[in-house]
Amino acid sequence: MSTELDNHLIEETDESAPPIQYRSVSALAILAVVVSAFSILTVFHWLFWLVFLTAILLGYLAIKRIRFAPTEYTGIGFARSGMAAALVLGLIGQGIHYYIRKYTVPYGYKPITWDLLEPDSDNPAEIIPPAAYELEPNDTDRDRRIYIKGFINLNMTDRTINLRQFILVPTASHCNFCQTQIKSTEMILVTFTGGLSIDATQNEIKLGGKFKVDPDQAANPFGGLPYQLEADFLQE
Repeated sequence: MSTELDNHLIEETDESAPPIQYRSVSALAILAVVVSAFSILTVFHWLFWLVFLTAILLGYLAIKRIRFAPTEYTGIGFARSGMAAALVLGLIGQGIHYYIRKYTVPYGYKPITWDLLEPDSDNPAEIIPPAAYELEPNDTDRDRRIYIKGFINLNMTDRTINLRQFILVPTASHCNFCQTQIKSTEMILVTFTGGLSIDATQNEIKLGGKFKVDPDQAANPFGGLPYQLEADFLQE
């Protein structure tokens, strides 16, 4: 009697219990998380934003698929996490990229200051300091380059856009009335190479390239341009 009752209770329990359903994690959601990790590559180039967009698209498609078939798929949390991670890592990478381009010295360029180009005040016979000659490319280092900050002397150019050649000076205080006060060692004749150009600006600019000393111009302490720079780098 008890056996029949137990069987009856088991049958009722089996009939009333809902069937167990297993849902698989959406592969698109997993892919969104994986691809999002590569969004940090925006530190190298803006084209890597395509990785960011791919992660966002995968996350969106995953959420759409899960909502369309909630009994078959799960993983909305993964999809949203992938989208958020892509956004955060992409912005971090781009921020690092911007900082490097704007505030750091490019590899292979030696940063210098204008003081290095000034002759020794205690030696009147010195027109060009020996340190300036050491900045030039030589037989042992033909690719030697410098990196320097300065201002465009707007009084010495008749153009305002697409400048490919101009005079670089250490400060922005030079004017028409004090033009004769500029020494030759306070000016660098900059010539852009490789298609570079710049619009006239009163802001400080940062550039780099091969530095040269013209010995003929060095003989003129005022008005001459002994320092020349073939600039192949302009910091944005």
